[in-house]
Amino acid sequence: MSGKGPLSLRERVRVRAIVPTVLRGNERAGLKITGLVLWLACWTLWAGRPALAGDEPAPRDRPRDRDRGRVGVPNGKNERGVKSAFQEVLSPASSATVLVRAGGQDVALGAVVDPGGYLVTKASVLEGKIMCRFKDGTEKDAKIVGEDERHDLALLRVDAANLTVVPWREGPPPPPGSFVATTAPADEPVALGVVSTGLRQIPAARGPRRPRGWLGIELGGGESGTGLVDVADHSPAAKAGLHVGDEIRKIDGNAVKSADEIVSTVGGHAPLDTLHLLVHRQDKDVELSATLARPRPERFPQDEWGGGPFSERRAGFPAVLPHDTPLRPKDCGGPLVDTDGRVVGINIARALRVTTYALPADDVRQVVGQLRRKSQAAKP
Repeated sequence: MSGKGPLSLRERVRVRAIVPTVLRGNERAGLKITGLVLWLACWTLWAGRPALAGDEPAPRDRPRDRDRGRVGVPNGKNERGVKSAFQEVLSPASSATVLVRAGGQDVALGAVVDPGGYLVTKASVLEGKIMCRFKDGTEKDAKIVGEDERHDLALLRVDAANLTVVPWREGPPPPPGSFVATTAPADEPVALGVVSTGLRQIPAARGPRRPRGWLGIELGGGESGTGLVDVADHSPAAKAGLHVGDEIRKIDGNAVKSADEIVSTVGGHAPLDTLHLLVHRQDKDVELSATLARPRPERFPQDEWGGGPFSERRAGFPAVLPHDTPLRPKDCGGPLVDTDGRVVGINIARALRVTTYALPADDVRQVVGQLRRKSQAAKP
């Protein structure tokens, strides 16, 4: 490194590779993660300064604008050398983090909250058979024993004992500017971030919090309004074989005589429910079956800022701790951890281009306690 003037890009990259290694070696001397946090703070200040002549990378080396803010795109704090330095302090939390699969797909992360087999995760993504995969690779079937719609949390139960439980942070959440990490059932964290603001309430979006079943039709044809004037591409209606001009006469054997009655009937069912339809088409009746899906996500004005993908349920929370980690929706539901290895909350939604919401630890623990009491009271 030169001893004069500002560091060149190549020198800064070298520093970014060396410092985490040095700090990991000094953890035994008591520096632990504190030194790395100081380094990250210095790097953040350095990266935010005005550009200097000769300091920019070649055009082909710059991250594309559409990639900025995505997990995995180099931005200082989420490079492999930095994340690996957090492995030791995050180990207890990562051992208590699980991958949640539903309907054969990875849908969320989860957190073990009781050694007897209780876990918490994001509720609104759970459809179909549920399975949890632990850090050691063990897979166990899970069932929902309680849900809290207000917080979008589900309490799961697996057949297991002596599980590692997340180490909760006691007291208030970390203040704005604090570094946090999202753990996975792996050695390295999913990503690192910074607390953006203090606790905030997020108002509910328009419409129901829990998605209703979606058929994908527009009604209004015919004298009664039960005729189809549009069928959405790739919708359950299209897959079932419904066509524009069809008139729905019955749903599950029950006659429907107005568009409002059809909307109410379909909306009373959940995603993955199957409806048996009798439709009138060109002077004859046709029987069809349609399996409902989730409604397509509502767009928010701030979505025009770019980024994403975003969580379908990302509003209507009583209190959240916002941080700037750009998580994928399927990486929500698990622990958000401070630099002492304590769980400060449960990530509940990717909300904006560089904003993820976490439910504060105290709220999660309170909800878990309520769901457990309700579950035990319901037992015969």
